[in-house]
Formats: sequence, C-alpha cells, structure tokens
Amino acid sequence: MTMLLAVRDLTTTFETADGVARAVDGVSFDLAEGETLALVGESGSGKTVTALSILRLIPEPAGRIAPGSRIEFAGRDLLSLSPRELREVRGAEIAMIFQEPMTSLNPVLTVGTQIAETVLAHEAASKREARERALDMLRLVGIADAESRLKSYPHELSGGMRQRVMIAIALVCRPRILIADEPTTALDVTIQAQILDLLTDLKRRLGMAMILITHNLGIAAGIADRVAVMYGGRIVEVAPTVDLYREPAHPYTDGLLRAAPRLDGPDRPTPSIPGSVPPATDWPSGCRFHPRCQYAWERCQSEPPLLEAGPARTARCWLVDEPARRKP
Repeated sequence: MTMLLAVRDLTTTFETADGVARAVDGVSFDLAEGETLALVGESGSGKTVTALSILRLIPEPAGRIAPGSRIEFAGRDLLSLSPRELREVRGAEIAMIFQEPMTSLNPVLTVGTQIAETVLAHEAASKREARERALDMLRLVGIADAESRLKSYPHELSGGMRQRVMIAIALVCRPRILIADEPTTALDVTIQAQILDLLTDLKRRLGMAMILITHNLGIAAGIADRVAVMYGGRIVEVAPTVDLYREPAHPYTDGLLRAAPRLDGPDRPTPSIPGSVPPATDWPSGCRFHPRCQYAWERCQSEPPLLEAGPARTARCWLVDEPARRKP
C-alpha cells in the first residue's frame, strides 16, 4: 500500500494569556492511498489543530508549527512550500470540509459561484466550464433540482444541503486527500447517516484517501479503516478499526467506548470518564491521562512512548508492558 501522507513529530503551539498552549505535541501518523483514518477524542484533544496544521491554516503569529515538525504529501514537504505552491495543494490535492457550513460558506455568494471559484482557482477552465462542473458536483452529492440550487444562497438551504454543498466544494477538483472535520455536527441522526453514506460512496468512486475527525466513535466504526485516538495533544492509540473496538489497548480508548450509549446493554447509567481534558497550557507530567485513569501507578509519572500493542497497532500506555495490572 502506497503511503500518501506522512506526519512526523508535529507540534503546534499558540501564545495565550495563560502561557504557551501545546495544542498538538509530537503527533506522528501515516495515511495510505485510498485509506480512511479516523482521528477521535474529546474536544480539546488536538484533532482539528492537527488537520489545520497539515494545510498550514494555523493563524499566525499567535500560532505556529514548531521546528522539527514534518508533513510530507506524495513526497513533497508541505512545511517548506511557498505560499503560492501551498495554494496549489489546498483544495486541489488536499481538501477540507470544515465543522460548521453556515459559517464556512460565504453568505453573499450563491453556492454555484462558491463551487465554481474553486475550479477557476486551480484549473484552466472557463467560467462556463466551471459552472458546468459545479452543476455536476451538486448532482453528484445528491442535491435535487441542482440547476436551480446553483443560484441559491446558503441561508436558503437546510443544514443537510449546506453540508452537501461543502462536500461539493471540497471534491470538485477531485483531491487525493479529503479531511472531514466533524462533517455531521448539528445534523439530525437521519441526515448524519445520509452524509456519511455519501462520503463513503464518493471516496470509493473518486479513489481518494480520507481523514475523518470526530468525537463520535460510532461514526468512526462505520467508515474508518484505522483509528487514531488523541488525548492531551498526543496520539495515545492507533489500531485497525475492528481490533480497536474489539479490544482497546489504552484505558482512555476503553473509557470512550464504555461511555458510548448502547441500545443492547443493561438498563443502567452510562459510565463516564472522571474529570476533564486539562488545558493545553498545563499538561500533566508523565502520562497525560494518568490523573483520570483508574489503573494509574508510580510508573505513570514518566510518559510512555507508543508501544507495540499487537499487529499494526500501538498504544501510549505502560499497561502494554504490564497487562496484569489491568484488572477486569
């Protein structure tokens, strides 16, 4: 399997009134051609900042990607590209669906104009050709009466239709990687399922790879090939999806799975992980999860590396070395 994206030791910081926030701290992962990788974790774990860092959309000067970070796409070092070269990659080869379409779409431009301008920015196409591409994309993402919807403004569309427009904008240039940041936020369950089915179908038809960012483990289970769990600005577990859900190796992953609502379980309160994610300006020493972990012991005062936890899987937890400490 050919590797398309390689992220190594990615660290992204922000200057705040409370000090330097290490929102992403030494994150490494790979993405293969045609693969779907899910980044999961609670709010504040660093998922979205990781995605924005890949496209170098971190607001400067308050935010910056630290020296020593590496992001390679198809053999190109994205962190060394000039602004002009980077614009050629954004939208054309790596595209992103942002969390909230109502704030991401321009309220004073029609959706047809917004889709077409992506084509005009990246390809040698006439306005007529760009309009036809926009029309084709609206049809591809399942918007009925696409011809008239080209002339609609974002406020005239439902939440589900706006999300489909965002997908059309992201995919109109047929990128090799799609980053979908919480693509079903604020949508009802039925529309969520439609959007996820649409993304899965388009990924297959266009042959692209995808990074799915979500806090919903059920969504990740349905479409991801591998899952990377983030906590405290770090990746704490990476595993094939089936293996991770069958037997999580990290206590944080286990806590997330136990906290997910179930319809087939006993009638009792859903367990939760005690405490909350600490601020990025004050990560705990040692294992960052140990203040909330039921298995914590003296060794957790030193931070573990990502340890081999099985075939094609790793976990940042000393329990991998001492599994007997994990009581049933």
